[in-house]
Amino acid sequence: MNGESPAFAQTLREAVKDHVRENLEKPAPEKKAKKRHKTKQQTNDADTDQTKTEPLTQAQTDEKQTPEPAPKLPVRVIGRDLELDLAVGGGYRGWLPQQYPTVDVDMASYFTWNIDVKARIFRWLNLRRGYYESSGLSGPRTSGAAVAAQAGSYVPKAAWLLGMLGFPFLQVWEPIIRYESRAFQTKAKPIGKVCIVKPDQGGDLENCPPTDKPLRIVSGFETLVAGIRYNHSKDSSPVTHAPKGKVPPIFVGIGLMSYTKPYQVTVDGNVLNEYLFDSRFQGAGLAGGTELGGGIDQFFADVYLQVGLGKIKLTDNLTLNELAPKGWLIGYLQGDLSIGYRLPLWRFAPTLMFVPVLTGGGAAFFFFKPWLREGEEAHTPGINWDFLWTARGSLVLSL
Repeated sequence: MNGESPAFAQTLREAVKDHVRENLEKPAPEKKAKKRHKTKQQTNDADTDQTKTEPLTQAQTDEKQTPEPAPKLPVRVIGRDLELDLAVGGGYRGWLPQQYPTVDVDMASYFTWNIDVKARIFRWLNLRRGYYESSGLSGPRTSGAAVAAQAGSYVPKAAWLLGMLGFPFLQVWEPIIRYESRAFQTKAKPIGKVCIVKPDQGGDLENCPPTDKPLRIVSGFETLVAGIRYNHSKDSSPVTHAPKGKVPPIFVGIGLMSYTKPYQVTVDGNVLNEYLFDSRFQGAGLAGGTELGGGIDQFFADVYLQVGLGKIKLTDNLTLNELAPKGWLIGYLQGDLSIGYRLPLWRFAPTLMFVPVLTGGGAAFFFFKPWLREGEEAHTPGINWDFLWTARGSLVLSL
């Protein structure tokens, strides 16, 4: 027993000693902490790498899920050096002329067809309007007498020509030229006897026999404007495009007008019933206009006005101006307003739009006194008026 105990004790002792030594000689806590810190750092690095890659993966996912933006309308096929808007359409057009007690004037109205071209050419020429409208293959002519006795019926006609050129080499300021011609044809029936005064007729009325036969009436309008157009956004393109900025473009200039129609002298509603003249109304003054709205899927409006001093030729040698009392002058106001909407029928190239438009306007002449005496009230007796309107729809192809 005594021989085995020391061996056992030694063995036990060594076992405990070895256990203690083994655990004490293990890596120091610092090393363990460093090892653990290293592991944590590696974990943080891994988390950082994962964090960095997640936004990229999300962006790629969003890019795949987000649809491509729709093309900006209108989509064209030719190029920036030449842009065209070609339009064809039809509509209904009316003329409401001034009425007279002894002449029953029919209100003329017509179904018409029209073509319209707008173009931007090499950034130095703008065809703002090239417009023609007619009720037939040929429009009425206003050459010769506008009033003529005619028995029987005839086919009514109408025509409208409008052209407007711009030269946008100054960016904000664009010189323009605008020409417009309208012609109408209808008939009127005198109520009783009326003396038709010819343009070349002198003061002798012996060769002016009264008549009650139906009359053919042709009324013609011509306007010419030379001026300058101001566009604050520097975007002078005449074709359909999304407008830039909040300041609409405007134009101002000098305007001329000529207006031919049958006429009974009227002053503030009082008519000289015995005579019907083939008169020419002329005027010169200031002209202006603006364009509101625009683009596609939007309303738009065009406004044009002309105001100034007028002259009324009753015959070749007689004017209403020279017959007026001293101090009275003749003024005029002429213009029109168009309102429409551009509806795209398809949104790929070339874009096709349907454009309905309503237009109303006309002309009016009146007497006025530029200088009033003390206590005298301003008064503008009317001389003549005519109202014109059109409702039309067009298909516009943007090239």
